[in-house]
Amino acid sequence: MKIAIIGTGVYSTALTYQLQKQKENDIYLWTEQPILVNKFNRFHKFDFLSKKIKFDSNVFLTAEIEEALQDASVIFILTSSKYFLEILTTIKPHYKKNVPIFVGTKGMNLEKNQFFSELTRKYLKCNSYTFFSGPTFANDLLGNAPFHLTFAGSNKIGYQKISRIFPTNLKAEYTNNLNGLELLATLKNIYAIGSGILAGEKVTDSVYYGYLSELLKETSTLLKKIYNSPETIFTYGGIGDFLLTTNSKNSRNFTLGKMIGSKDSHENINQYLKKTTVEGYDNLKQIPLFLNTFKIKNSILFRIYQIVFEEKEPEILYQIIEKEKNEIF
Repeated sequence: MKIAIIGTGVYSTALTYQLQKQKENDIYLWTEQPILVNKFNRFHKFDFLSKKIKFDSNVFLTAEIEEALQDASVIFILTSSKYFLEILTTIKPHYKKNVPIFVGTKGMNLEKNQFFSELTRKYLKCNSYTFFSGPTFANDLLGNAPFHLTFAGSNKIGYQKISRIFPTNLKAEYTNNLNGLELLATLKNIYAIGSGILAGEKVTDSVYYGYLSELLKETSTLLKKIYNSPETIFTYGGIGDFLLTTNSKNSRNFTLGKMIGSKDSHENINQYLKKTTVEGYDNLKQIPLFLNTFKIKNSILFRIYQIVFEEKEPEILYQIIEKEKNEIF
């Protein structure tokens, strides 16, 4: 089976490290940087990964999108959310609609309440779309320990292929709530900014874990209100990914929040945003419109927005607000 992977970031290359274990598969990664190709195909390494990480002979790198997609049985899209539509446009001339699409890109157009699943099916007319997320940082994928992913799709065609695609150390589950899983993957990055803010403020453990409890309750309420599926929070892509992202210093969203909470300079924060892709920050800009669409008031999400974009004091994340109960409903 030929597997095409669109994107050569840290996560996509780390996932490739796992997928290469299925020796009957050939994996073609596509990059926009031709200069990387000769070096990789010669040494089978990426400079941005540990020197110990070497890829097997069934992994190839190409700068030609047609070469990556030709005769592919499965296509993975693992790019930054801000370039997602641009990537779909690049893929479209070479795509055959019967080829299953797997997407690991986190985010959505909150302003229009439009998910990447809708964009993909609109642009590519694909018969099978599968989204996946879970508590897996790239560094964790560069080993042999078990990793956990939740899959959801337009149908189960893609999910039924995972035993041929992924190695045996994957623990997989399926949910019918595709949009709910996509929403969770978007919101956890925003909430991670909030947890970083609290870490920067050096709040007590009681305050910090109280915040985590509140955000899980808020998310469950949102899932119930919008999709009537609050149980989706208990998936790997739900509580597992939330706890990983909101607690880890390796999270770029957490790092941004900590800079804000510790009153780092605007110059340093802007430099960090310029050099780093922070998915939660990009989606946070659209949160007021998203909340207004569903008539949601007094949410943690909006308080994070106020701190980041209106320079409100971080204390609003954990102070008791009058008439707070039930307003989100």
